[in-house]
Amino acid sequence: MSYDAEKRAEDMINKLRKLKGLCPMTPAEADAVHDASPAIPMTQDEIRSIVECVKSGELGSRRPVPARENQAKESVSVKKEVLQLNSCDWSEWVQSFPLKEMRNLRFSLPAASSDLDVLLKFFGLCSPESWQSAWRATSVAYRQTSIFETREQAIAAWIRETEIVASGLELAKFDEWRLRSSLGALRQLTRKPADQIMDPLQSICARAGVAVVLVPALSHTGISGCARWLNETRALVGLTLRYKTEDQLWFTFFHELGHILLHRHVRSFVVDNAAKDLTDNVVDPEMEQFEVEANRFAADTLIPPKALGEFVRGQTFTSESIHDFAAAIGVSPGIVVGRLQHDGILEHWQGNTLKQNLDYGFAHEE
Repeated sequence: MSYDAEKRAEDMINKLRKLKGLCPMTPAEADAVHDASPAIPMTQDEIRSIVECVKSGELGSRRPVPARENQAKESVSVKKEVLQLNSCDWSEWVQSFPLKEMRNLRFSLPAASSDLDVLLKFFGLCSPESWQSAWRATSVAYRQTSIFETREQAIAAWIRETEIVASGLELAKFDEWRLRSSLGALRQLTRKPADQIMDPLQSICARAGVAVVLVPALSHTGISGCARWLNETRALVGLTLRYKTEDQLWFTFFHELGHILLHRHVRSFVVDNAAKDLTDNVVDPEMEQFEVEANRFAADTLIPPKALGEFVRGQTFTSESIHDFAAAIGVSPGIVVGRLQHDGILEHWQGNTLKQNLDYGFAHEE
């Protein structure tokens, strides 16, 4: 098809969609229009004739010239299918999303005339079909365990909210050396009060090209965090408050940072969700390898193995000794308690008074 023919076909469809109040074409719709377009450039009268035919639902008295009648009929058929697609009842698709909970958690939902429009604008898409296509194209890898059930619409909504929040942050280009050299400063932040960490955390990471956002988890996701590449030069770490204590939040943060630093070229988009904690068994053997590596990165970054070994050897654990050790290695006492609990040195109920509880004021569904 010549350039002029393509341009006229595009103009015709744009006029049609404006008349019907429709959004721009999806790629699939554009392909269908291209296939149905006549090989010979159409005149303006022919374009107007086809538009009128579609508006009336049938070929009217102003018919295209005979040599193009079959092509016009095919084009009208395509347009009818597009209109029928956009007039479908998508209530079941809308109901599959936890909109009530998203509103309660103050997600970035736009104003719209209907819940369908809210979701489409939220995802920046034209139709539920385009949502399906976009979701399949994300190539997200899940840290999924066999005993946990998830709901992909809720996961997709949470992921989208992290993107929206991250879009408000100013990021430098990714700099691996700068990020690695910032690990000490990030560890030091664990000693600050929990309500004072997000601004410096975001600032340090943004200078290295990583957006860090905190978005409350939706039900039926089990999400603790995610790590992904937004593009070739910028990354994203998304966190939730699923575990409610500082040691879990910081472990998750460094776990996701581990994915960014270690798995850039093998896992560009990872959502971590597990039934109990980040040590749950992982179903996919290949994914398990990456999770073990990210866990080790987080554990060893927070508490150097040699220092931990020297501390636990022949030690009687008291609040004072834990405080002293934490100060010596530059992390919070709560992180030391969490590690000792994980390793079975302390019982799960011991030392919890040394942990900071997290409450960022998120609303919760009743």
